Amino acid sequence: GLRVVAPPGIVPFVTLGIWLYLMVAGIAYAVRATNRASRAEAAAAMTQLAALRAQLNPHFLFNALHTVVQLIPLDPSRAARAAEEVAALLRTVIGEDRDLVPLRDERAFVERYLAVEHLRFADRLRVEFDLDATLADALVPSFAIQTLVENAVRHGAAPRIDATTVSVRARAAEGELRLTVHDDGDGADAASLAAARGTGLRRLSERLDALYGATAVLRVDAARGHGFTATLTLPLRREAAA
Repeated sequence: GLRVVAPPGIVPFVTLGIWLYLMVAGIAYAVRATNRASRAEAAAAMTQLAALRAQLNPHFLFNALHTVVQLIPLDPSRAARAAEEVAALLRTVIGEDRDLVPLRDERAFVERYLAVEHLRFADRLRVEFDLDATLADALVPSFAIQTLVENAVRHGAAPRIDATTVSVRARAAEGELRLTVHDDGDGADAASLAAARGTGLRRLSERLDALYGATAVLRVDAARGHGFTATLTLPLRREAAA
């Protein structure tokens, strides 16, 4: 009878694919569970913040795992490296229970996230950081910059064949911290811009309301041919000295 023999070396990648599928399924379940939980009114402000943070984390982890799954048939060795990077992201997410983190920690996390995306986009994705060195201890909502960078990657880099540059900038003035994430992609019209304010940005806005009230503002601007720009303005607070 017909006998199918797997090529040497493919079994580990099949195992990796199954493992990643199970992880994606588990995170998808977590997303649905947190969506259900989000409909219940929070009993206190801290409970509300914890719920919003929990909703955000599975969202981008699901996307990161999706990137790994896409790489498996194209380049199994790169998929394996990406899986290791995702595991590092997952460890950080599980261990991070702070709502506000120093800017230096948020940048380190964003760079880990981008390591996964670079495996997918290679030279098509370029990222530039322009962060005032004196703001390393400035406090920002955990995963806030990551959410804005992910939005730029999804709506700026992903639809294009040409290279896309994402710039991340941090400046302070008059007691405010301004974080700007800009991509030089194709941009969008008003309808597409409204659609771009999807789950991640919406939940970030909800966290900002809970953390800062009216003193924090998230603005997203885009125009055809001019890319996306997300600007987050916060009260300037700094990490307490040890």
